[in-house]
Amino acid sequence: MRSLPTGLMRQLYSWPVALADSYDGFLIDLDGVVWLGHQPIEGAAEALRGLATAGKPFAFVTNSPRISPERQAEILRDHGIETDASRVVTSGSTLIALARERIGEGANVFTTGTPDFLAQVKAAGFELLPAERWPEATGLMISGHDEFSYEELKAASMAARAGAFFAATGRDPTMPMPDGLWPGTGAILAAIETASGQRAIVSGKPERPIFEAGLGVLGLPPGSKVAMIGDRLDTDVGGAQRAGLDGILVAGNESVPPDTGIIPEHRIDALVDLVA
Repeated sequence: MRSLPTGLMRQLYSWPVALADSYDGFLIDLDGVVWLGHQPIEGAAEALRGLATAGKPFAFVTNSPRISPERQAEILRDHGIETDASRVVTSGSTLIALARERIGEGANVFTTGTPDFLAQVKAAGFELLPAERWPEATGLMISGHDEFSYEELKAASMAARAGAFFAATGRDPTMPMPDGLWPGTGAILAAIETASGQRAIVSGKPERPIFEAGLGVLGLPPGSKVAMIGDRLDTDVGGAQRAGLDGILVAGNESVPPDTGIIPEHRIDALVDLVA
């Protein structure tokens, strides 16, 4: 019996290549990709274990500074995802590094954010000022939280107008939660920028600092092919592309704004599709 040509044999017996095999490493968003309000999305843990088994390095890159990288890593482990804080890059940790570079450790700062974020800023060596001492602020570090007040808006806008270093964790207007979209840091930042007439430097996506921090965690050699996986066209995909990375969109949730003009390299329905 004659054997089939080699090319035909390959077509008959080869399986489709998983999307993960097209890349050397990944930066992965958390909210809307791995979890919603810290509740795991089905299949995410299995997908991440698949990447680890395949030897594909990944880092978590999130615009949520509400809790520390240490706490986020702890929650991931609770969901069966083995990781540590060194592999979690937040817009908060990136903002702290940026402020340390621009105004120096120990500077007086007026900061808005969750108690956990304020604790991170204090642990980094900055002096946190109450709202009434805003004239002493060398820096202004803005992050969203549930109890943002008019007093904070007044102090932040006046410090920005007076020339304090003005930076924020992100411009995301919303963040995905189990019961829908909650206002994000971008909604608070918009109010401060409107009141002050000043524009903030942003550490989180879609700006370069957080992508560069994530690439530093991967530790891959120059020229490696890396993709950012996220649920927002504007911050995740667009920011990644401007940083020289591919963007993979996890489609299907309401965080995706229409008509951005941004085209992802790939679309998937869930993280598990990366290794399917």
